[in-house]
Amino acid sequence: MFANLLKKELREVLTIGNLIVVIVLAFVYASIGGSIGNIEKEVAKKPVVAIVNMDRGEYGRVVQSSIESFAEVVYTGKDLQSGLDVLRNQSGSALLLVEENFTDSIKSGEKARIKIFWLLKGLGIMDTISSSVLENFASNVEKQITIILMNQYNVKNPQLVLDPVEKVDATIFQGRVFDGASPSQLLNLSSSQSTMTSVVIMMLIIMAGSTVISSMGLEKENKTLETLLTMPVKRSYIVFSKILAAAIAGLVMASIYMIGFSFYMKPLTASSTGNLDLTLSMVDYVLVGLSLFTALLCGISLAMFLGILSKDFKSAQTMTFPLTALAVFSGLITMFKDFSTLSLPLKIAVFAIPFTHPMLSIRNLLFENRSFVFYGCVYNGILAAFLVILITRIFNTDRLIVGIDFRKKRRARLL
Repeated sequence: MFANLLKKELREVLTIGNLIVVIVLAFVYASIGGSIGNIEKEVAKKPVVAIVNMDRGEYGRVVQSSIESFAEVVYTGKDLQSGLDVLRNQSGSALLLVEENFTDSIKSGEKARIKIFWLLKGLGIMDTISSSVLENFASNVEKQITIILMNQYNVKNPQLVLDPVEKVDATIFQGRVFDGASPSQLLNLSSSQSTMTSVVIMMLIIMAGSTVISSMGLEKENKTLETLLTMPVKRSYIVFSKILAAAIAGLVMASIYMIGFSFYMKPLTASSTGNLDLTLSMVDYVLVGLSLFTALLCGISLAMFLGILSKDFKSAQTMTFPLTALAVFSGLITMFKDFSTLSLPLKIAVFAIPFTHPMLSIRNLLFENRSFVFYGCVYNGILAAFLVILITRIFNTDRLIVGIDFRKKRRARLL
């Protein structure tokens, strides 16, 4: 009998729609990870350019030789239109025009000009990578010409004159010293991994909770739950079948999520943490999955309790607000504030919300703060067990069928 109840609950909680949403989220994560890897490959590629050098002097030759050593040159000549045509055919990114009086302008003490014609195909990140690389190169060319001029004026060690100070960063965070890392680097690393995670976990909690609450409200409206309670079945079986189905659904969703998340983390970790020694081990991934699973279990148990308070499907829709509010608050607080910098009352409030723990897990595990994630999993497990016991007790009363009307209780106190 218990197996039949479990199958029934699994069909209601683990729906095709829910699975599709989680699979899509995992696919989005994997796609983002693939895009990051492609961006790194694009950055490593030489930009494809054309050169129209109208100058016959030495500085024009310096610019041309520098470009040829840095980029893949598909055209070198004097005709601007021909250079643009070749560049378009070769899917190039820019044409550099060295003007006719380039060398003479510098020798006469005036600023010389290099005009760059950009062939912009789109405004996406992938479309503008070569442009960004070439802009950095233009400043390097200017620096080379400056060094040549300083040598001509007998300036000793021009490189030192141009760059007399070397800035070396060392950031102390949570008792660790990160040599060569600035606070902005650590912030970018943390934000890139925690912001997206918070949004996705928020969606998972809201989606799973709304499904359970709506299912409970629909069972009450259709008298399915009332019929089930009148059958010769232990009510504890009904509770455990619902909780176990919710746990299985949470485990499945967490597993699918972690598969996509691992693909997302690989290129991001390699590019952002290579110099900082900040990587996630297999144990860390297990802790992230466990944190997400226990948070989902708490969310589903809380949703079941809220579903008990509803009388029908319509009232069940309003019961999703507390769950949504907690999930949104957790996401926002983890995006804009670090847990360690919160005041003590706010720390207690944030820690008490079960959904904050998976959102903070990546950040803490990157900085080897496994104890926070472990205690968060323990807390979520205890909270889930408490909610299960509470739901079981309510199932053994008639309040499950009639619902709980708090307005009547207030009126009774007033009388």
